[in-house]
Amino acid sequence: MIFTNSRDQITYYETYGVPSNPAVFLIHGLGADNEMWNPQREKYAEAGFYVIVPDMLAHGKSAKVTSLDLRDWENQITELMMHLNIKKASFIGVSMGGVIAQSFSVHNPQNVTKLVISDSFCELRSAFEKLMGGLQVLSFKYLRKEVLAKLLSGAYKNKKIQKYFQNLTLSGDLSQTLLARKAINKVQLFNSLKAYKGECLVLVGKNAGGLFIKTNQKIATALRTDLIVISNAMDPSSLVHPEAFNRHVLKFLK
Repeated sequence: MIFTNSRDQITYYETYGVPSNPAVFLIHGLGADNEMWNPQREKYAEAGFYVIVPDMLAHGKSAKVTSLDLRDWENQITELMMHLNIKKASFIGVSMGGVIAQSFSVHNPQNVTKLVISDSFCELRSAFEKLMGGLQVLSFKYLRKEVLAKLLSGAYKNKKIQKYFQNLTLSGDLSQTLLARKAINKVQLFNSLKAYKGECLVLVGKNAGGLFIKTNQKIATALRTDLIVISNAMDPSSLVHPEAFNRHVLKFLK
């Protein structure tokens, strides 16, 4: 489905389930699109939720942009909620989607039922965090699509996941991905999260390594909740190990 917001920007989104059920937004990662949530959207609808899966600005079939900020994505979500007549929803965000979900939640707590963050970060303060953000900017700026596609897809063992990220990279607009990466690199939410009072769940894939686990532990610490480490998973854990991810998330949502 297509929705055009007040800025004349198109948002492509899909819905699953009954609109009268509790609403859940699934927010995808950097360079991805709504297809990233294939293992979740119908399953969560069957579990009794109304699932909304948008392509975020600069991604998928949604509008391309000339500039981008976290508030642009927040406004995109707010206007889509108004369009769908949804006053409150739970938000599940992975990687970039986790940054967006955090930012939306701390600025619009009245519209959030529950918050799930996975494989993400809340600031770029440590040397590792800065390196993580900086290397991706350089990659999207200077590497050819073919090289980048090989690097990204090669990080995964599953052939379907490899093909998904390879096709996304080869068919996508890296200038838009670069804008998105620069936007999330500006995130500074640690202190805001400490004041957030909503129910939260934070997860991370164990295979991402100790430094990235610490980055997600920072989110859990700020939100005063435990960090769940999913074995045999990495960003995005929702796609790499959907069975474990779904088990934890559905238990939390219910």
